[in-house]
Amino acid sequence: MDINLTGKRLCIFGLPGSGKTNFTKALLSTTKKALIYDTLHEYKGYDRYLPKYRDYSEESQDELNAFIQKYVTTKKGRPQFFIIDESNRYCPNRKPLPDQIGELNDFNRHFRLATGYICRRPTQLNTDLVELAHYLIFFRLMGKNDYQYMESISEGLGDAVRALEPYHYVLVDESRSFKTCPPVKDMGTTPLL
Repeated sequence: MDINLTGKRLCIFGLPGSGKTNFTKALLSTTKKALIYDTLHEYKGYDRYLPKYRDYSEESQDELNAFIQKYVTTKKGRPQFFIIDESNRYCPNRKPLPDQIGELNDFNRHFRLATGYICRRPTQLNTDLVELAHYLIFFRLMGKNDYQYMESISEGLGDAVRALEPYHYVLVDESRSFKTCPPVKDMGTTPLL
């Protein structure tokens, strides 16, 4: 993996079963102090929080904001990497970001914190998170709207993502150039190729 996480923001996209969870587990394993907001309860064995609310309700926003204030942005015990699974449930497109996510998105480098957002489709996630991300990781996507969105990020990206082999991914860097990458080590979440 050619990713330097220090103080960076990243988004991970892909269809169910495409390799997102395995990739995320590999990322979490490379960082000493990593923490995941585990919406679908898929990260057993990692430092995680299992939210009670898993939608864009007021309760869900309050729970997420309180969690970030208490465990992510405080100096004591702050993780080096914080990632939110199914982040479109908390940060959907065309809705305001939760207060603490907005703070993380604007000031994560001041916290010396890498932040990540996992979502199935880039069109579902708040555009501030996507457009300000240092890295975008795409697993296979086939939707027409996603294709158009990827092409608006970088010409040829939509075609590259559609052509991916199982568990391969496209890594898009800050300059919005991209490359296709082989699957990461199997972390016990995907069938062996």
